[in-house]
Formats: sequence, C-alpha cells, structure tokens
Amino acid sequence: MPNDLTCIIVDDEVKTGKLLSDMLLQLYPEMEQVGVCNTWDSALASIKINKPHILFLDISMPEKTGFELLELMPGLKSEIIFVTAHSEFAIDAFEYDVCDYIVKPVSHKKLFKSVTRAIKRLEEKGIFIEEPIQSLHNSKIGVPDTSGVKYINVNDIVYLESVNGCAKVVMKDGALTSSYHLSRFYEALDKRYFVQVHRSYIVNINHVTRYDSSGLVVMDTESSIPVSRNHKEEFLNLIGKITK
Repeated sequence: MPNDLTCIIVDDEVKTGKLLSDMLLQLYPEMEQVGVCNTWDSALASIKINKPHILFLDISMPEKTGFELLELMPGLKSEIIFVTAHSEFAIDAFEYDVCDYIVKPVSHKKLFKSVTRAIKRLEEKGIFIEEPIQSLHNSKIGVPDTSGVKYINVNDIVYLESVNGCAKVVMKDGALTSSYHLSRFYEALDKRYFVQVHRSYIVNINHVTRYDSSGLVVMDTESSIPVSRNHKEEFLNLIGKITK
C-alpha cells in the first residue's frame, strides 16, 4: 500500500463515521485520515483543501445528498466509495464513475475489497510513482523503513509477515519492519524460492524444514507458519518441484 495514501470520511451520523474511521485504522493504520466530516459544507471545504486519494461518502444527508456534493466538485480525482444504508441508489451512483458502493452495515471484508480496488485504480492512473524494491534476483535486497534503507542478503530471509499493514522481514538473526506492504515485496520476490502460503505470510523455501498435515509449514527457525487453503496447492507444487 502506498505510504502517503489519504482519505476523507463524510457521514452525517457521527457514530457511523467514527465506526468507519476505526475500521480503517484497524485495516490500514498507515492511511492518513485527513477528515471525518458530518456536514456537507465542512466536507466540501476539507475535500477542496486536502484533495484526498479516497473519499468515503454517504448519500442520504441533510440539506445536500452525496450526489449533490460531488456535483459541486467537477474534476475531482478522488476514488469515491459510497457508504450508505440505501441500496436503491446504486445504479445512479455508478453514473459518477465511483470506485465502489457499500451498503451498511459495513464489514471489514467489504471495506478491504473496496480499498484494494481504489488503490489499484489510483495506481493505474499513475497517482503513485514509487521507487521499486531492488529485485530479489540479486544477492541483496534493500529493505526500506522509516529511517532509510537497510541491505540484507536475500538468502538470509526466512519469511515475511504482514503486521499492521507493513512487512516484517524475518531472518535467523533478527527481523526488520519495512514501511512497504507485503504485496510490494511479493512483486519483486523470485517465485522459484519464495511462495505466499497465507494472506499474511511469504516463506523462503530454502528455510522450510517440514510441512505438517495440520496445515503448518515449519521453518528452520522453528517458526510455524499457517498455510491457507487458497495457497496450499501452489505451495505443495513448488515443494514437489524442488524435492524431485
């Protein structure tokens, strides 16, 4: 996930806005919430000043609807995610080229899918241009964190874990927490040796010592990593190719 992602939440119900804000904080602690607005005029001012990447917008609000608010901001480049209790406005909503339409109550699953879609659309528009992670085909990799970049030997990586939206790079002699998301590393990893076994884990096959029928892969650091059903076949196929 891009490090400088910003969002604004617009909902006239204070409790609902706070709930959405808390859910986003749980899923994306690195996302900057530059505004939680409960009136259309405060929302208009905040959006014009902050120009958020993602706008979470209610439709049914006093004085002006979410549609009317958008019409006051022609050329808005934010990815719009409508969050509303009214399913009947869905067809009208997509006339505004919105990213998604979530019907309340909001679940973590729905929210994650919508934000993922919004980030992808932003990246396709070239909104985020970041320096690529050094390719893992080389002997070393640069792991960026808040203080700079530390270079480590690729073979020393035992596994990577997603922790609060950041990637924790685990080695035999310690660990580093990168400011980049796990998916950024997966894009650069050599797929011959690194495999995603779970939504939150990528393992280095060279450090695998055992696979348990219980669904756990054991590393040479004695760490036990869960293998999800969705990734089990890919993992076992890769293990089979290496051990033949």
